[in-house]
Amino acid sequence: MKYTLIRIADASEWQVYHAIRRSSLWVERGLDGYDDARPQERFAHHHALLLKLDEEGVGTTRLDDLRDGTGIVRLVAITASLRRQGHGRVLDSMVEDYARDIGLSRLFVSAASDAEGFYTATGWTRVTTRAPELFGDTDGCVQMTKSIAC
Repeated sequence: MKYTLIRIADASEWQVYHAIRRSSLWVERGLDGYDDARPQERFAHHHALLLKLDEEGVGTTRLDDLRDGTGIVRLVAITASLRRQGHGRVLDSMVEDYARDIGLSRLFVSAASDAEGFYTATGWTRVTTRAPELFGDTDGCVQMTKSIAC
């Protein structure tokens, strides 16, 4: 088994990225209105990332570089049939490496309340100071942070 984390570069990768997110974060939660044309997905300092296992897309996230040494991890999703098999931990670790490689030293995430245990187990802590204003809609979420060594 070989994992890779790629920054989305072509139309087929975008399709896989959006399919995983739409299913995991909207459809499974009974939500509608997923918009795969949101301009934020393609901002130069927003890194749409796809976790692949043996060339098959299994997870996604977007890492927004705030350009001050910090980043926000957004909309983490693992394909439903592959959850609780360690892929989320791999994604977390690879996103941390990716963030470090682009010069970030601190990450933030708005974790769904039922995912707080996962984030705590992978080195994240609750935000106790002022978090970035760019978190967006955080209703029902726990704001968390992680320091990453450069």
